[in-house]
Amino acid sequence: MISGSVSRRVGEAGRRQSQARRRTTAARSTTAALTTRRLSASSAHATAPALLLLQLLLVGCFSQAGANWFGGGGGWRQGRATRYDGPDDWWSIHEGSCGFGYLDQGVASGWDVAAISDTCDDYSGSCGRCYEVKCDPASFNDGYGQWLDRSNVCRDPDRSVIVQVVDSCPCNYPTNAYSNRRWCCGDMYHLDLSTWAFEKLAEKKWGVIGLLVRQVDCGQGPSDPAPPPPDPTPFVSRISRPWGWRDRRPWRR
Repeated sequence: MISGSVSRRVGEAGRRQSQARRRTTAARSTTAALTTRRLSASSAHATAPALLLLQLLLVGCFSQAGANWFGGGGGWRQGRATRYDGPDDWWSIHEGSCGFGYLDQGVASGWDVAAISDTCDDYSGSCGRCYEVKCDPASFNDGYGQWLDRSNVCRDPDRSVIVQVVDSCPCNYPTNAYSNRRWCCGDMYHLDLSTWAFEKLAEKKWGVIGLLVRQVDCGQGPSDPAPPPPDPTPFVSRISRPWGWRDRRPWRR
């Protein structure tokens, strides 16, 4: 009798332990499921702001890219232009990084040339490329954030000049003495025009103007040529033409 009672008690204890284990396992499964759902919800909440930020950044990028294109069509894009060379400037159009050397006035675009910022999206392979440019009555910032009003400085915003790229305008590089953080570090599409091209669009005294730019075939004439100014700058540069020199710029007529 004792043995049978003990056996029954042992059996009942085993069943109770088995039931307890099943309840414990079920509770753990429920807890794990709740934890998984909480983690999933937490991850979703954490991901949502990141996705929103990514969307905002993409919208900003496309908006900035779109802002560089002029709504009037015709392939024009908005930019900015400074000037260089001439009797009042040390930098010379004849020492361009494209390696063309001295530029003859009667060859290609003559002295209507440009240096392009090396941060422009079309900088690669730009040497010898031609652009049609015209003054854009606009206001803008320089690379340091200074606001410049050039809305009333254009001689005639409908007149244009064809310039050829012979040089580059580098951004800020510690080992490059020609670095130009103010104008050439990508805050706007930027060309540094020769004084002789610049002064057809606006008076030299302004130093920098808003610009509309579009790429054209070299040899193509401007749609409405800007005439020389009433008081043109003499064709004088600190670099003299070497004896026997021949202009090496590519040109298509």
